[in-house]
Amino acid sequence: MSSFDELYETYVKDPRTPCNYGVKCYQKNQIHRDKYKHPPPDDRKGKNGTRSKPKKRTRLDRRNDEKDEPSITESDSDSEVPEITSKKCCVSLDSSDQTASAGQSSSKQRESDVGSEDEQKSDIVSYSRNETEDNETESSTLVDEKEFIKEKFLVHMPSDFYSFYELCKEISPNDPCSAFKAADLLLVGPYDVLNGKLLDAKVENNDLYLRHWRYFYDPPEFQTIIKGNDKEGLHFGYWRDEPKKNPVFVAKNSMKVDCKIKPMAETVFGAVDDYLEEKLKTTNPFAKPKVASLRQRLKKFANARCIRLEKSTETMRARERLVVARTFHRAGIVVPYNKKTQLGYRELAATDGNLKKILKQIDESENDAERSDHLINLEEVERLATIAADECDFGTCLELGHDLFSSGSEYVQTIAVRMLTTAYSLLNRPEFLKIVKAHCCDRKTGCVLGII
Repeated sequence: MSSFDELYETYVKDPRTPCNYGVKCYQKNQIHRDKYKHPPPDDRKGKNGTRSKPKKRTRLDRRNDEKDEPSITESDSDSEVPEITSKKCCVSLDSSDQTASAGQSSSKQRESDVGSEDEQKSDIVSYSRNETEDNETESSTLVDEKEFIKEKFLVHMPSDFYSFYELCKEISPNDPCSAFKAADLLLVGPYDVLNGKLLDAKVENNDLYLRHWRYFYDPPEFQTIIKGNDKEGLHFGYWRDEPKKNPVFVAKNSMKVDCKIKPMAETVFGAVDDYLEEKLKTTNPFAKPKVASLRQRLKKFANARCIRLEKSTETMRARERLVVARTFHRAGIVVPYNKKTQLGYRELAATDGNLKKILKQIDESENDAERSDHLINLEEVERLATIAADECDFGTCLELGHDLFSSGSEYVQTIAVRMLTTAYSLLNRPEFLKIVKAHCCDRKTGCVLGII
């Protein structure tokens, strides 16, 4: 058995789905290669594993063949055809030959026309097939990108995320991520998958993906997708209360100012529109026309696709009614809570004011001994939160974990991770737990946060 036969037998036994493009598949994405099986190239065939097709016969080829056919000589004619002496019969014979010749010519013309029609049909079928293959390739690529984002970032992106990238491609085909550069905005985070940067990058540690463009105060629920100015550390991101569900809104944070996370709109279109509206009030006269043009194109694109631009929607208001604690970042947390039994959350043993006072004392301690005295007060709050979790009030640990994380204090980060580990484990949010652990391993305070 030849090497090709062995490879082909292995291909046939492979349980994976065959790739539609076979040996002609140009996909280099490893996710695509792992998901679909591809037949081995056959060295016995022509180049690129395809059989060489016979060349189509043209009209010129057929004419040349007719010229090459043996003609009847004058001597052959004398031996086979009886001598004609009648002038009238001679004329009749000439007329008959012309008719026969015309018939043969007409027949050849019909054959030629039929051949031409077949070639045209073949071209149409070929074009349709190529167009279909292009559409399938684009669809397959999009699916691969979605799967890549889900695998590396542990969450899936909503439809407006991809629609906004389509808008950016219309504005700046060569560099979609910089489409809103005139307004000091840059697409980052998962958008680096769509522009191919992360797909082509060789990243050995998956934790790096979870830290990709994750700012200092970004809790696991907040995922950055747009970078703003570095002066304030402004950035925009999706907020999710649960990793397996769609984001509830797009929010913003200015990392160099404070930990506050402010909801802006339900979609990225609404958030950017709100930002551009404010930008027009403060930008200089030279940049204002560009910013106004960007906002006009955004609104036109969104309206044509019925994408919402409202700053406060019913979905966002409904979520606000479910918030059990506002936390230091003010975006609030949501956990399953039964109002009748009051099961799911109880207040912390310390008010926000008292907790901030304890944290300030810990940060400003002059030595470890003094710091340990203040940490005892925090450990008591932690102990009571753990008891609350044991009694199914999981939101208490989540609130304390968020507060300690948002404080930014390096002395309480370990306690913050411990509280969030308890909360996310009991709330069945393991994706958030992986994100916060990866983030706290290398929590940067700057604004250059890409892993590429």
